[in-house]
Amino acid sequence: MILVSIVFCIGLFFVYLKIGPPFQLVRIVFILILLFYGIYELWVRQNYKPASHIVLSVLVMLVWSNTFLVNNGISIITIQYILLAITCGFYLHNGRWGIFYSFLAILALVILFLQDGVTKVNLYITNRQVINPVFIAVLMINFFQLIFINYHFLKSLQSAIAQLGKAQRDEIELNKQLKIAIEIAQNSSMEKTDFLSTMSHELRTPLNSVIGMSHVLLADNPRADQEENLKVLHFSAESLLALINDILDFNKLEYSKIEMEKTGFKPAELIARIYDGLKNQSDEKGINFILNMDDRLKDLVVIGDPTRLLQILFNLVGNAIKFTPRGEVELSMHLSEEDDQNISIAFAVRDTGIGISLEKREIIFEPFAQASVNITRRFGGSGLGLAITKQLLDLHGSQIDLRSEENAGTTFKFSISYKKASLADMPSKVLFSAFSESTENISSLSILVAEDNAMNILFMKKLFKSWDIKADFAENGKVALEMAEIKFYDVVLMDIHMPVMDGYEASRRIQKFYDGRERPVMIALTASVANDVINKIDHAGLDDYISKPFNPNELKNKLATLSRLKLSKIIS
Repeated sequence: MILVSIVFCIGLFFVYLKIGPPFQLVRIVFILILLFYGIYELWVRQNYKPASHIVLSVLVMLVWSNTFLVNNGISIITIQYILLAITCGFYLHNGRWGIFYSFLAILALVILFLQDGVTKVNLYITNRQVINPVFIAVLMINFFQLIFINYHFLKSLQSAIAQLGKAQRDEIELNKQLKIAIEIAQNSSMEKTDFLSTMSHELRTPLNSVIGMSHVLLADNPRADQEENLKVLHFSAESLLALINDILDFNKLEYSKIEMEKTGFKPAELIARIYDGLKNQSDEKGINFILNMDDRLKDLVVIGDPTRLLQILFNLVGNAIKFTPRGEVELSMHLSEEDDQNISIAFAVRDTGIGISLEKREIIFEPFAQASVNITRRFGGSGLGLAITKQLLDLHGSQIDLRSEENAGTTFKFSISYKKASLADMPSKVLFSAFSESTENISSLSILVAEDNAMNILFMKKLFKSWDIKADFAENGKVALEMAEIKFYDVVLMDIHMPVMDGYEASRRIQKFYDGRERPVMIALTASVANDVINKIDHAGLDDYISKPFNPNELKNKLATLSRLKLSKIIS
């Protein structure tokens, strides 16, 4: 239909050039045919698009025929047809069709101007048109059309402005609600963090006494029946501590509260610590524990998070020993890839234990999930170890590979990339072995213990007595500060949470008192697991820290190192 209208317009133009007089009858007949077809499409087939195209085509034809055949110029009627074509083009169709029909209608005037020149074009209204009721009606319709267009345009503009204003007000209100929600979430997160810190302290503090006292009593040559009971007590306390640690660590991982440390360490030393720490456990079960380490990694120093790597390997090796009734467990570390600045280390934990069925291999990495209820009853555990391990490996940008066969064994593999470093990048605080007890005599050390818990004080007294150390005790930070100002101590063991004055403030004041002079080595004792505890310890001027409940061997190794330093100063 569009093609027909275009051909008709061009045909009228050539008729005007060749013949001159218009053919009104031909035009009327052709227009009537088109209108009837349009009515058929609209009423019978109920398809408004062809009908609207027909209306627009008729208007364009009227513009062209009036311009070149009827008036041989521009009349007010022609201008009305053009306005109608433009309006209908945009209202009946989209912007593209509106532009097309507008251009087609105006093109007749453009050609006329090019043909005759602007000064020779006739623009008129005849007397006959003025008194013609049809002409007046069309003219009025044209005015109403302009009124209608302007009214709806203004109404649409006002509606758009009103909607925009409402949207802005809604956005402001939404931002206020979002700000309130964020503040509530932050306060809730802070309250939860404080709650976890408090609960950690409250749970770990009595456990420190239980685990510590059981360790002291086991080291005091108990009778065989007493030793058995003490081992049960010690094992139960250690299991409870492991469960508490798993729940707290999992919660921190869920809320992205764990920040990866970047410090220099030797992976070979760390993996040797794990081997030493779990060797006794494997020996008790009669399992052969094998350490397989690449010789190229023995002196390697890297930048990373040794604490999290230790936790990953402890979970995997601990599980391997737990789920292996007989046979062997192998912990291996090999060089995977290397360039001038980075190195990738491959770790593997292999066992000959009960294995994992194919359908259970996915769910074992879900929190609180184990391969079966029977395993939970038989071996115990919270089911959080592998979930924590997987999330810690995600933080390292690594993935764990699991290969297992029921009743044949399981192998866990993963690789971690580290940045190469040197001994100078290792922290001044030496990593002490927490598993092999030092045999050095440390009785020469002068020690002050700041601790407010009566059970922990009793435990520390018994522990130091077994090491032939006479320590002084302060029940809060204020008393510890007064004692440190009166007497010089080689070591101050400072509990963090104390009444009257906490360990942070007491440490800062002790450091200020000894400003410019040799001061005591201050070691924090903390049962809190809050993320900012380590930063607070560093800012308070404390030299090191031990988490409660602590392994007495870890404390003795730290004190033995300090004793050696003191002895070397005396000799020099």
